[in-house]
Amino acid sequence: MHKLQANVDVGEQELSELRLILERQIGVLLDTTTEELTQALSEELGSQPVASAGLLLERLRSSDVECEHLAEHLLDGETRFFRHPLALQSLASQVLPELEKRKPEHPRSFRILSAGCSTGEEPYSIGMSVCEVVNCSGGGWNVNIVASDIRRRALEIAERGLYPQSALEHIPAHLVQPYFAKVGEHLLVKPRLRNLVRFSPMNLAKPSFLGQFDCIFCMDVLPRFSTAQRTTLVQRLHLYLEPGGYLFLGQKEKLLASEMKFQPLTRDGYTVYQKAAALAARSGR
Repeated sequence: MHKLQANVDVGEQELSELRLILERQIGVLLDTTTEELTQALSEELGSQPVASAGLLLERLRSSDVECEHLAEHLLDGETRFFRHPLALQSLASQVLPELEKRKPEHPRSFRILSAGCSTGEEPYSIGMSVCEVVNCSGGGWNVNIVASDIRRRALEIAERGLYPQSALEHIPAHLVQPYFAKVGEHLLVKPRLRNLVRFSPMNLAKPSFLGQFDCIFCMDVLPRFSTAQRTTLVQRLHLYLEPGGYLFLGQKEKLLASEMKFQPLTRDGYTVYQKAAALAARSGR
């Protein structure tokens, strides 16, 4: 039996049920220890009066918002600038040239979703990678990056765009001056980059249509999901992509055979997944 700060006893059975509730509501399979889960519950409860563990579980069971608040304490959201260099290299050298050929209109519209963006380093890295290949401010490309996360506190940091000096070690030196301003001991994202990104809360376990995208980055997210939730999420990401759009995953991630509605394209050690319908359409089948 575990005692929470709100003076509520929670047993192993209740904690097991809590894990199931969180899997259903936010899609995540928790690998946290019992002590970590109990501590997260205590932090979430604070001084809120709860008479029993049963009432606590019922509250979580009936409220996505309560589960999302609890996720703030449970999901680490580990990230850094240019954490996935091979994916960004594929975007720059493989995907953008193909999209340029396929989109003859001016300005070319280019929409990207960064799903599970944490504190913003990923979408800003994507923005820099895109702008180094195409002219984001010259009128030829209309670049729009939608960055989402379930954790609103992480999104607040991302929207602020202020990062410690230690972030420099992960940013290529030639990109610092064009995209960041030094503010004391911190780096502030400049407007030319910040204006490309719109941050929005999003629970990937729930339908939340934000339009269609040319590219979706869903890095190191799928391994957190149960098999059933993962399959549903992959189907949803497929729906969110434009015909011919691309899905980017973490370098060590692979889609399962049952999820393969995509055409895998491998180059220089990295596999990007293209929506297969586009290939059929272009070949006239």
